[in-house]
Order: sequence, then structure tokens, then C-alpha cells
Amino acid sequence: MLLISCVLTILLHYASGDSLCGNSTESSLKSCTTQILGDQGRTEHDLCQMEVFPTNSPECSSMKFGPPVSNAHIGGVTLKPHVITQAHDITKIAINRTVLNITFSNIKWTTMRFRFQDKFREARNHCRNILISKDVTVDDRSVLYYDCYWPISNLHEDQSYILDFEANNTWGVYRGQYYFNVPSAEMLSHSVSEKEWKPFVYIEIFPTKMRLHIMPPPEHLKITGYHVKVMKKDCDKNGPCELKSKWVELNNKTDEVSYDYSYVGSNGKFYFTVTPQHKKCVNGVGCKTVESPKIVISFIEVQSLNICIASITALIVAALFAYYIVLRVFRRYCCKDYRLAHSNEIPTPPKVLVIYSPTNRLHAECVASFVSYLHYEYGIDIMYDGDISNTSHGDPYIWAEEAFRIASHIMYIVGPAEETNLYNNIYDKPIISPHRNVDVLLLSFVKANRVAKCPKDVLNVFFEYSNGQIPVETRHDKLFFLIKDWHKLIAYLSKNLLPKRQIMRTERGRSFLEDLTRAKKLLNVNADEVMVKCEKNAFDRKILL
Repeated sequence: MLLISCVLTILLHYASGDSLCGNSTESSLKSCTTQILGDQGRTEHDLCQMEVFPTNSPECSSMKFGPPVSNAHIGGVTLKPHVITQAHDITKIAINRTVLNITFSNIKWTTMRFRFQDKFREARNHCRNILISKDVTVDDRSVLYYDCYWPISNLHEDQSYILDFEANNTWGVYRGQYYFNVPSAEMLSHSVSEKEWKPFVYIEIFPTKMRLHIMPPPEHLKITGYHVKVMKKDCDKNGPCELKSKWVELNNKTDEVSYDYSYVGSNGKFYFTVTPQHKKCVNGVGCKTVESPKIVISFIEVQSLNICIASITALIVAALFAYYIVLRVFRRYCCKDYRLAHSNEIPTPPKVLVIYSPTNRLHAECVASFVSYLHYEYGIDIMYDGDISNTSHGDPYIWAEEAFRIASHIMYIVGPAEETNLYNNIYDKPIISPHRNVDVLLLSFVKANRVAKCPKDVLNVFFEYSNGQIPVETRHDKLFFLIKDWHKLIAYLSKNLLPKRQIMRTERGRSFLEDLTRAKKLLNVNADEVMVKCEKNAFDRKILL
């Protein structure tokens, strides 16, 4: 696993040039590993790949994204335009162009598929698909910049576009949709004045609301806030009407300002207007107003959504009740643990695989003693790397693979801190075993098992001297501190079996129960014979007494 501890910053245009941003006539895969890890991250396999689609391609137009859903678990996705200066192909005169930047922050996805598309001309599009290997753990401070999309905005300032994106991670699929107008280069230049400036805004669509995002103003402008209005087009014969209005203060000039509007129960075309506030803007005079793209909201869709939510809620309640009834019946007639409590069948002991770091000799000896005690005193089928020498093949990898496959529980025993592994004399040398790194191999199996259909039960055990680090693979699992949590640990491994079932797991326990049963039977028989004789004759009763 590769851990990126520094901030992940990827400039997919400026850092990589035409290698990632250049147009192609057919779909292709390009490596973006260097942009993630730099030159030191070169490996045999690409840890990052970008699927590039031809610009304005039918394949991009027909790409399906589905309706927007909550995307709070994938990190941030923001839009920000900026200006670049480029020489004209023919006249060689320097001209300013608007470049649209999409920023992914706090990345928590492994694949990101997105498309820029003209709102009214679907044939004009731009698609990419970024794939990050699961072997890379991205830092929470990661930021990915993509600025390979250069929309043509100089001919028509209010040209409307849609950004659709779909992200995947281990928890699910998340989708989002943004509407925006591409601003002209003049609105982004450092020479624009407060009376001329209009902010860049974009609308984020949610299942029940719209969120307006307002880009912060240039540093040289003294903007104090915004007057935001929610408008509806063709409200009546008089034209558009105002639905809601709010004055939004600008606290700082580095962060976006957002405003939410719920559209549940509405229909028609809706849009926002934003008017920057400054000293020269008084009572609507000397002010510039920018309009967002118009969003069509259908009452049928909203009504269907409400009906769908109500129906799903009723189905969930009914399903939970049915599940409760089925679970009771299943537990009564089919569940093995339930039947064991009412039968004489000896329960199968759990198969526990122990993982630990053998670098400290004293810790390794304590683990071996602990394993032996659990096996012989509690009848637990326990496995650890000391069993490798007893196999016919003696191969650590074969043993580890087989032990992990049959194990029902994975127990990691935390050892002492690394600094305690420094030894002061030759008699305390660390264990140099041919089975080194078996713990690393088993922990890799634990990580891979997280996405399995039936993941194994994982727990961490602390001894009284354990002050080392818990590995990342088991950090979020159960904790047991011995000796304090000894009874809890045994109950967890035994699934809270009755004492008699627990005792029957060991040979000594079965022998003990057999002796108790035989003694109980013989003593009860003798007592019955005494009572019979006593009833026959009072004299005999006195003699017996």
C-alpha cells in the first residue's frame, strides 16, 4: 500500500501538458501516476489512469449518469474559471481565454467519471474518466485540479453548460449535477472594476433542493455582500416573479458563498439572480446583476418523488416487521446456536487465527503461552505462526493462505512499542525466524477481506505491557484489554454459550462432566434404596439412622 502523506496536488493541464489534455480521435487510456506520486512513484503498474474521450463525440453524448443523489461522502467538487493568455493561431495576437477548472478536494473515491455538455447542444461535450488504484491511500488534504476544458465563451457570454459527474468508492455510487454560465474573460481580469464585475455562479442540483454557489470576488474589489433572488420564469402573464429574496454577507474573499432553495411541490422554470453589493451600488443604481441558468422543475417528478418516499417508507416498515417474524421462526427451527442450547450436541469451537509481530522475543513467548492456554483450557481451535514447523510443506505462504481461509475470527495481539525492541545484551537478541513477515502477509489478507460478502470477525487484544501501534487494517475493530476483559473475550469467542457447553469443548471438561453424571446417578440410586427400606420398618429406619 502506498500512503500519500503530503497534499495531493494534480495540475492535469499545466503539469502534464498535452499528454493528458490533448484531443484524440478515439478513446484511449493515459497514465496520470506521475501527476499523483511524482517521479519517485514510478511502478510497473499505473496507479492512476485517465480514460480520454474525443471532444464532441457521440460516445460522450450518450453517456448515462442517472439522477443526482447525495454526494457528501466523496469530498468536495467545485468549479472555478480563470483566464489564460494565448496567441491567436493566425494573427499571433495575444488574447485572453476562459479556462474552466474543476477541483476535487479531500478525495474519497477511486473512480470519477464526468462530462461537460452544452445545455442546448448535446453534441458539444467533453468527457473524462479518472481511475485511482485501490493500492493508493489518498491523504485527506488531497486536492486534484483539472483544467483541460476550454469552452468557447468569447462569442456568447451567457453560454449555459451542464456538468454531470459520478464517483465510486467502497461505500457506493454518488452522482451530482451542476448548471452554470461561462463568464467572459473580462469578468476574471484584474482590471475589472466594481461597477462592471459580475460573479461566476453555478447551481448544484439535489433531489429536493437547489444550491447556489457564488465564486469569491477578485482581491482588489471591495464587495461587501450579495443580494440573492429566487425567480420563476412565466409566473403569470406579467412575466417572471420573485419567489424569495435574501441579503448574503461576504465574510471573507477566499471561500465560496452558497444559498439553498427547496423546490418541493413546485413546477416551472426557476433561476437565481445575484447582485454584488459595494459602495457604488445604491438602490439598484450602479449595480450589475448576473442570472444563473434556468432549471426546469416538473411537478410530476416532485409528486412522484413524494409518493415514492412514502411508499418506500411503508415498505421498509412492513419489511422490518416481516423480517422480525421470519427471524424468530428461523432462530427457533433452523439456527444452530438455538438448537445447541436445547440439545446435547457439542458446539464446534471457533477457528481463531492469531496475528502478531514477532520482533520482540518476550512478546512472542507470551503469545505462545496465551495460545496454548486458550486451546487446552477452553477448547478453542487456535492457529498462529508457530504451527508452520508442524506442517509437511513448511511453507509460510501456503500455511497463511489456508489458515486465513478456514478461520472464523482474526485476533491481532498488540505488542510493545518499537523502541522497546532495542536490546542491551546478546541474550536478548530479537527472534530471527525464517517465518518473518508472516504478520504482514496476514494483515494484507485482512485488508482484502473487508470487501468480501462474508467478512471475518476481527478483534485486537492488548496485554498489560502492550503500548505499540494498532495496524491500519484492524484499527477500527473490537478491543479487549487483558486481564481486565478476560471474561468478555471468552464470551465473545464462545458466542455466550452456556457454561456446560463451554466445558464440553475440552477433553478435561468432558471427563469432569462424565464424573459428575456418574456420581449423581449412583448417589440418587443409593438414596432411593434407603427410603424404600425405611418405609418397610420403623425399626430398620432407626438402625439405618
